[in-house]
Amino acid sequence: MLLGKNEIPDIFYIFVSKLNPMTYHNLKETGRFLSASMVAIETVDNFKKKYENGTATYAMFGPVDQDCKAISPYALSAINTYWVEYEAEQARLAYFGKFPSRFSSVFAFGDMKTCRKVSNKYKWDLNEVKRFRLLDNPLNRVIKVNMEIISLARYAYKVSNMQHRNELWKNYWNGTGEIEMELPNPDATRQIKKSGLIWEYLIEGQLEVLQEDRN
Repeated sequence: MLLGKNEIPDIFYIFVSKLNPMTYHNLKETGRFLSASMVAIETVDNFKKKYENGTATYAMFGPVDQDCKAISPYALSAINTYWVEYEAEQARLAYFGKFPSRFSSVFAFGDMKTCRKVSNKYKWDLNEVKRFRLLDNPLNRVIKVNMEIISLARYAYKVSNMQHRNELWKNYWNGTGEIEMELPNPDATRQIKKSGLIWEYLIEGQLEVLQEDRN
Protein backbone atom coordinates (compact mmCIF):
# COMPACT_ATOMS: atom_id res chain seq x y z
CA MET A 1 0.00 0.00 0.00
CA LEU A 2 1.38 3.37 -1.04
CA LEU A 3 0.17 6.88 -0.44
CA GLY A 4 -0.96 8.81 -3.47
CA LYS A 5 2.02 9.16 -5.79
CA ASN A 6 2.05 12.93 -5.31
CA GLU A 7 2.51 12.38 -1.56
CA ILE A 8 5.53 10.08 -1.75
CA PRO A 9 8.81 12.02 -1.88
CA ASP A 10 11.39 11.03 -4.46
CA ILE A 11 13.99 11.42 -1.72
CA PHE A 12 13.63 10.42 1.96
CA TYR A 13 15.78 11.94 4.71
CA ILE A 14 16.89 9.71 7.60
CA PHE A 15 18.94 10.41 10.72
CA VAL A 16 21.63 7.69 10.79
CA SER A 17 23.22 7.66 14.23
CA LYS A 18 26.73 6.26 14.69
CA LEU A 19 25.65 5.46 18.25
CA ASN A 20 23.60 2.57 16.85
CA PRO A 21 26.38 0.18 15.73
CA MET A 22 24.10 -2.34 13.99
CA THR A 23 22.29 0.27 11.92
CA TYR A 24 25.44 2.17 11.02
CA HIS A 25 27.34 -1.02 10.10
CA ASN A 26 24.52 -2.31 7.89
CA LEU A 27 24.36 0.95 6.00
CA LYS A 28 28.13 1.16 5.58
CA GLU A 29 28.35 -2.41 4.26
CA THR A 30 25.26 -2.51 2.02
CA GLY A 31 24.24 1.10 1.38
CA ARG A 32 20.65 0.10 2.17
CA PHE A 33 18.06 -0.01 4.92
CA LEU A 34 15.43 -2.78 4.95
CA SER A 35 12.35 -2.78 7.11
CA ALA A 36 12.08 -5.85 9.34
CA SER A 37 9.07 -7.09 7.38
CA MET A 38 11.06 -7.22 4.14
CA VAL A 39 13.65 -9.39 5.87
CA ALA A 40 10.93 -11.63 7.31
CA ILE A 41 9.27 -12.08 3.91
CA GLU A 42 12.46 -13.77 2.71
CA THR A 43 13.33 -15.68 5.87
CA VAL A 44 10.18 -16.55 7.88
CA ASP A 45 7.79 -19.29 6.75
CA ASN A 46 4.25 -18.08 5.98
CA PHE A 47 5.03 -14.47 6.90
CA LYS A 48 4.48 -13.10 3.39
CA LYS A 49 0.85 -14.26 3.30
CA LYS A 50 0.11 -12.67 6.68
CA TYR A 51 1.86 -9.48 5.60
CA GLU A 52 -0.21 -9.28 2.43
CA ASN A 53 -3.55 -9.85 4.18
CA GLY A 54 -2.79 -7.53 7.09
CA THR A 55 -2.70 -10.07 9.91
CA ALA A 56 1.05 -10.13 10.60
CA THR A 57 1.93 -9.35 14.23
CA TYR A 58 5.03 -7.50 15.41
CA ALA A 59 4.70 -6.78 19.14
CA MET A 60 7.28 -8.72 21.14
CA PHE A 61 5.63 -8.62 24.57
CA GLY A 62 2.03 -8.39 25.78
CA PRO A 63 0.09 -7.79 28.99
CA VAL A 64 -0.05 -10.49 31.68
CA ASP A 65 -2.68 -11.08 34.36
CA GLN A 66 -0.63 -9.77 37.28
CA ASP A 67 -1.56 -10.58 40.88
CA CYS A 68 -0.67 -7.10 42.16
CA LYS A 69 -3.22 -4.85 40.50
CA ALA A 70 -1.63 -1.68 41.87
CA ILE A 71 1.12 -0.14 39.73
CA SER A 72 4.01 1.68 41.35
CA PRO A 73 5.32 4.96 39.90
CA TYR A 74 8.57 3.20 39.01
CA ALA A 75 6.77 0.38 37.18
CA LEU A 76 4.74 2.91 35.23
CA SER A 77 7.90 4.77 34.28
CA ALA A 78 9.67 1.55 33.29
CA ILE A 79 6.94 0.31 30.94
CA ASN A 80 5.62 3.61 29.65
CA THR A 81 7.46 3.84 26.33
CA TYR A 82 6.72 0.26 25.37
CA TRP A 83 3.09 0.54 26.54
CA VAL A 84 2.54 3.46 24.18
CA GLU A 85 4.03 1.47 21.30
CA TYR A 86 2.12 -1.68 22.20
CA GLU A 87 -1.25 0.06 22.19
CA ALA A 88 -0.42 1.92 18.98
CA GLU A 89 0.37 -1.46 17.42
CA GLN A 90 -2.83 -3.07 18.72
CA ALA A 91 -4.86 -0.26 17.16
CA ARG A 92 -3.00 -0.64 13.86
CA LEU A 93 -3.68 -4.37 13.82
CA ALA A 94 -7.36 -3.91 14.68
CA TYR A 95 -8.22 -1.07 12.30
CA PHE A 96 -5.36 -0.56 9.83
CA GLY A 97 -3.84 -4.03 9.38
CA LYS A 98 -2.18 -3.24 6.05
CA PHE A 99 -0.45 -0.12 7.32
CA PRO A 100 3.28 -0.27 8.16
CA SER A 101 3.99 -1.28 11.75
CA ARG A 102 6.08 0.99 13.95
CA PHE A 103 7.83 -2.18 15.15
CA SER A 104 9.00 -2.97 11.62
CA SER A 105 9.22 0.25 9.64
CA VAL A 106 12.06 2.48 8.62
CA PHE A 107 11.33 6.02 9.87
CA ALA A 108 12.06 8.90 7.52
CA PHE A 109 11.28 12.53 6.75
CA GLY A 110 10.30 14.14 3.49
CA ASP A 111 12.63 17.16 3.42
CA MET A 112 15.48 18.90 5.19
CA LYS A 113 13.15 21.58 6.55
CA THR A 114 11.43 18.91 8.64
CA CYS A 115 14.79 17.48 9.70
CA ARG A 116 15.85 20.90 10.94
CA LYS A 117 12.61 21.20 12.91
CA VAL A 118 13.25 17.81 14.51
CA SER A 119 16.86 18.73 15.24
CA ASN A 120 15.87 22.00 16.92
CA LYS A 121 13.26 20.32 19.10
CA TYR A 122 14.99 17.05 20.01
CA LYS A 123 18.67 17.98 19.51
CA TRP A 124 19.24 15.30 16.86
CA ASP A 125 22.45 15.85 14.92
CA LEU A 126 21.75 17.25 11.45
CA ASN A 127 25.13 15.95 10.31
CA GLU A 128 23.71 12.43 10.63
CA VAL A 129 21.01 13.00 7.99
CA LYS A 130 21.42 10.97 4.81
CA ARG A 131 19.24 10.85 1.70
CA PHE A 132 17.62 7.67 0.41
CA ARG A 133 15.47 6.41 -2.45
CA LEU A 134 12.79 3.76 -1.98
CA LEU A 135 13.45 0.82 -4.31
CA ASP A 136 10.44 -0.36 -6.33
CA ASN A 137 8.65 -3.38 -4.89
CA PRO A 138 4.94 -4.29 -5.08
CA LEU A 139 5.07 -5.12 -1.35
CA ASN A 140 6.17 -1.61 -0.35
CA ARG A 141 3.97 0.23 2.15
CA VAL A 142 4.32 3.90 3.02
CA ILE A 143 2.19 6.12 5.23
CA LYS A 144 2.56 9.70 6.47
CA VAL A 145 1.85 10.32 10.16
CA ASN A 146 2.30 13.03 12.78
CA MET A 147 5.17 11.88 15.00
CA GLU A 148 4.19 14.43 17.65
CA ILE A 149 1.08 12.41 18.52
CA ILE A 150 3.48 9.74 19.78
CA SER A 151 5.36 12.35 21.82
CA LEU A 152 2.11 13.60 23.36
CA ALA A 153 0.98 10.03 24.07
CA ARG A 154 4.21 9.29 25.94
CA TYR A 155 3.55 12.27 28.18
CA ALA A 156 -0.17 11.54 28.57
CA TYR A 157 0.40 7.91 29.58
CA LYS A 158 2.64 9.14 32.40
CA VAL A 159 0.18 11.61 33.91
CA SER A 160 -3.29 10.32 33.10
CA ASN A 161 -5.45 7.22 33.23
CA MET A 162 -6.69 7.85 29.72
CA GLN A 163 -10.24 6.86 28.82
CA HIS A 164 -10.19 7.37 25.05
CA ARG A 165 -7.05 5.64 23.86
CA ASN A 166 -8.64 4.13 20.76
CA GLU A 167 -9.58 7.61 19.57
CA LEU A 168 -6.00 8.76 20.10
CA TRP A 169 -4.57 5.92 18.04
CA LYS A 170 -7.16 6.19 15.29
CA ASN A 171 -6.12 9.83 14.92
CA TYR A 172 -2.49 8.76 14.65
CA TRP A 173 -3.02 6.06 12.04
CA ASN A 174 -5.49 8.17 10.06
CA GLY A 175 -2.76 10.74 9.48
CA THR A 176 -4.46 13.39 11.57
CA GLY A 177 -2.50 16.60 12.06
CA GLU A 178 -2.26 18.40 15.38
CA ILE A 179 -4.47 17.09 18.19
CA GLU A 180 -5.35 18.37 21.67
CA MET A 181 -5.76 16.48 24.94
CA GLU A 182 -7.02 17.66 28.33
CA LEU A 183 -4.49 16.40 30.88
CA PRO A 184 -3.92 16.87 34.63
CA ASN A 185 -1.34 19.16 36.18
CA PRO A 186 0.58 18.24 39.38
CA ASP A 187 -1.75 20.54 41.38
CA ALA A 188 -4.83 18.57 40.22
CA THR A 189 -5.95 21.28 37.79
CA ARG A 190 -6.26 20.40 34.14
CA GLN A 191 -4.92 21.94 30.97
CA ILE A 192 -5.17 21.49 27.21
CA LYS A 193 -1.97 20.10 25.73
CA LYS A 194 -1.37 20.33 21.98
CA SER A 195 0.65 17.72 20.16
CA GLY A 196 2.33 19.98 17.65
CA LEU A 197 2.94 18.74 14.11
CA ILE A 198 5.93 17.03 12.53
CA TRP A 199 5.21 14.78 9.55
CA GLU A 200 7.22 11.59 9.20
CA TYR A 201 6.96 8.52 6.99
CA LEU A 202 6.72 4.90 8.09
CA ILE A 203 8.18 2.73 5.36
CA GLU A 204 7.97 -1.01 4.78
CA GLY A 205 10.45 -1.61 2.01
CA GLN A 206 14.08 -1.26 1.02
CA LEU A 207 15.78 2.12 0.81
CA GLU A 208 19.11 2.81 -0.87
CA VAL A 209 21.34 5.68 0.23
CA LEU A 210 22.29 8.15 -2.49
CA GLN A 211 25.84 7.51 -3.65
CA GLU A 212 27.03 10.98 -2.67
CA ASP A 213 25.70 10.40 0.90
CA ARG A 214 27.21 6.92 1.27
CA ASN A 215 30.13 7.90 3.51
